Amino acid sequence: MATTKVLRWERRPDDRYQELLEAALQVFAQKGYRNTRLDEVAESAGVTKGTIYHYFDTKEELLLSVIKHYQTLAFGRAEDVLRDDRLPASTRIRLLVRKMFVGGNKRGRHFLALLLRDVAHEVPHVHDSWLHDGPVRLWTLIGQLVDEGKERGEFRPDADGDVGARVLVSGLMLQLMWQQHADAVPAMAVDEDRLIDSTVELFLAGLRPPSLAR
Repeated sequence: MATTKVLRWERRPDDRYQELLEAALQVFAQKGYRNTRLDEVAESAGVTKGTIYHYFDTKEELLLSVIKHYQTLAFGRAEDVLRDDRLPASTRIRLLVRKMFVGGNKRGRHFLALLLRDVAHEVPHVHDSWLHDGPVRLWTLIGQLVDEGKERGEFRPDADGDVGARVLVSGLMLQLMWQQHADAVPAMAVDEDRLIDSTVELFLAGLRPPSLAR
């Protein structure tokens, strides 16, 4: 049976909103915040510029919405892990980190570079919002899991989970972001699964009491 193609202007408002966010992510990543024009976002999304203003009053509001959308998706993937307190803390940390970091693509890493480089200077309060709701939120959750592990005797009572979680998150973010330069600097390249899994194992090894060290 023949299928009818749905034109972009015929799609539901929530579909158009999603497409606008995806298009904005791509254009922001490619051109940077300052050089991005809303006409270009509209063209990429296949809509008129007026459609953008139906959802967003300014380019800054669009950028903030993009950031919050993708952060919500990322943390949404980890909700089941955070709720399941039957699992050991070490298992939940492994699962949480993999759900947050595995599967990142080149476009996402370009966007991360944009956030760290351009947005920090062009719209610092948006960058601050990203820091608070992204990296800080993630290492806070990991630190809380470390505290749970300490209470259960899984981790050393003197382990500094806060500092360890900060280093874990920031180190992985930086290494994954740097992969975009691997073609120019081959020594930067590393297998993503190896990087993530080995980093987490090193992190957990430093938390275990000597009697549980493997």
